[in-house]
Amino acid sequence: MNWITDWIAEHGDLLNVLANVGMLVVWVTYLQVFLAGYQRQKKATILINLGSGKGLQAHCLVANMSAGPIYIHTLTAKLEGPAGTITCPVTEPDDADQWQEPSELDLWTRQGPLESGKVRDMGTMRAMFDHVRAECASARHAVQVVTYAREIELQVVAVYGSEDIMVAASRRFLIVQAQNGLELQPLTLTAEQIRSKRARRRMVEMLEVQQTNYPRV
Repeated sequence: MNWITDWIAEHGDLLNVLANVGMLVVWVTYLQVFLAGYQRQKKATILINLGSGKGLQAHCLVANMSAGPIYIHTLTAKLEGPAGTITCPVTEPDDADQWQEPSELDLWTRQGPLESGKVRDMGTMRAMFDHVRAECASARHAVQVVTYAREIELQVVAVYGSEDIMVAASRRFLIVQAQNGLELQPLTLTAEQIRSKRARRRMVEMLEVQQTNYPRV
């Protein structure tokens, strides 16, 4: 065993360097894992699905799969068809929205906080179509867009985290004529998350326009 002791004594400096490098690798790996978890917590994930069927009586369901709660700020419907495109906020239900019951907040609104892992019923798709049609009643071209729409895109804008980060998600549905009436077919497997700074900046600009001038054709 003396040769081992002699070898360690002879290469002590090298072994010390290797040990320090090993500790550095461990700490760097731990830091990367910590930062990855922190980044995941900062990223909001919002899902948009249909429930209770595929027709216009289907309900729009918004789920918060983020690590923390979100505050739903705006729900927007964008309709596209041969006659053009129209975008209209449908956040606040009006007389065109025939809800049987208020939301779980006991308020007639689609705004409000949504805890992590929770789902909110935003009402039926028919109610949203009627809402947009009512807002567009004075614009003949816009009414044609709603009537002959072939696609609808729903966008949820929310505030996430203590830093008041604006986040959003959108999902597109194809409007098709089925045997029992109109049906909605999702064009993507899940909702598209809007996370880039440029996309969020455009989103904020769009919200500012909608606050002062909608429906937007």
